[in-house]
Formats: sequence, structure tokens, C-alpha cells
Amino acid sequence: MLTEAFSIFADTCSVHEPEPNYATVLPRVKENPRYALDFLDKKLKAIEDTTSSNYVETSNVFGKGFLIPLLRQGIFPNLIFLNRDFRETAKSLYKRGSTPMRTKRGAHFSADPRVPGSLPIFSPDTLSDYQLCYWGVLDSYFRQIEAKKIYDQEEQRYCWVTADDFHDFDFTISVGSHFGLQVENQNSARILHSKITSKHHNPNAQEREIHHTSLLKEELEVIDRIAFFNPLFIDEVLSSSFISAEVKSKVTS
Repeated sequence: MLTEAFSIFADTCSVHEPEPNYATVLPRVKENPRYALDFLDKKLKAIEDTTSSNYVETSNVFGKGFLIPLLRQGIFPNLIFLNRDFRETAKSLYKRGSTPMRTKRGAHFSADPRVPGSLPIFSPDTLSDYQLCYWGVLDSYFRQIEAKKIYDQEEQRYCWVTADDFHDFDFTISVGSHFGLQVENQNSARILHSKITSKHHNPNAQEREIHHTSLLKEELEVIDRIAFFNPLFIDEVLSSSFISAEVKSKVTS
């Protein structure tokens, strides 16, 4: 939906995971981060070949191995940090079979706790599949916070959003304006926006069900294991609006 929401802006190419695709090469980048440099050369060439003046690409893989190499080249793209409820996101990953470190989808779309630069957690091999999915969600949030620190220091543009935010037309317009985007006709843009937000985007195939008796217990274990390495990040997690109230109450009580 985020991809289509940006299509309401004038002279803007907005795409989701196009070729060359970050997800295709992420497994190799995790093995050798220098591989990201060759890939980024191809990606930047593809972006330059687009006919629109503005380019928007949505990807949950970009920040897991490609942002830092791009920044090291002196290129600072505008960033959108997209989040939703941590538990719901982890459940979605689990149902899709996108388990970090263990499945083919996890290899292409998630970070790996054994790879430097990822959110540290001890003994990841002993985590359940759901716990690894929950770790993967927190790892993405960890990378967003790290990126925010860099962007604040370099005075670059970013914004924090949820998918639900973009159901509001005025909010969508304000985000576009923040990044220098405009619509040609407000009424036409509003009609298109209404059509986009009325659709169900990216439905979950629900390939496997969750039979865990206590997601709370599993999540608390993940948080505890991370806290041994990065308690300040756990403070960030507990203060966010995306953590479940029961987790927050158990950790802070």
C-alpha cells in the first residue's frame, strides 16, 4: 500500500522490490558485505534509467545490508521507517515461513543473528522459529534506530510511519511534501488515494499456524537475551508504541 500511496505524486516512479532486487542478493551480502557494493552499482544505474524525476522504492531488505554501504559512498536517500505491532509482524513472518537463519525466505528477507551488524542475542540456535521471527522484527527496529542516529547527525531527511497512517490523505500529502513531492491535482489525487487505501494489500497466505501456548513467554525470553548485550535498545523497545502492553508490564514490573 505504501508503494501505491506514493504513486499519487507527480513525476514519481514508485515500485516495490523491483529488479535488481535486494532480496535476491541478501544471502550473499550476509556472507560478504562487500558484495553489496557491486549490487548497488547496478541498482543506482537502474534508478538513473527511470524517466521520472522522483524515485521511491519500498523494501524491507534494503536496511539489512545495503544502507550502510550506500552511505559510505556519500549517498543519503530519504528514508521512511515503517513499523507496526511487533507481535503481529512476527506472527506474519512465522506464518509465511520467513524464519531468520532457518528458511529460504528467511535467508532472502531477514537478517541473521550470527552476522556482524545484526542485533546481538546470545545462543540464537536455541531459539524457536517464532522467537527468531520476533528477533527479526526487533532487529529491523534496531537498524532503524541506528539509521536515525546517522541521519540526525548528518541532517538528512527521514520519517517514522505506520501503514495505517497512509489511510489519511492529508498525512500522505504531508509526508510527500516533507520529501519534496507534490501532486498535480488535489481532487484527482484524493480520488486515487481513496481507491488505493480501500484495497487489501499484501494478504498473508498463512502457510502455517501458530500453536505456541504462550507468545508472551517466548517474547520475554528474546528480550531478556538481547538485554545482556544492549539494554539501552531494550529501553527503546519498551518505550515504543509497537510493543504489546503485557510484555511491557512484565519487563517493567
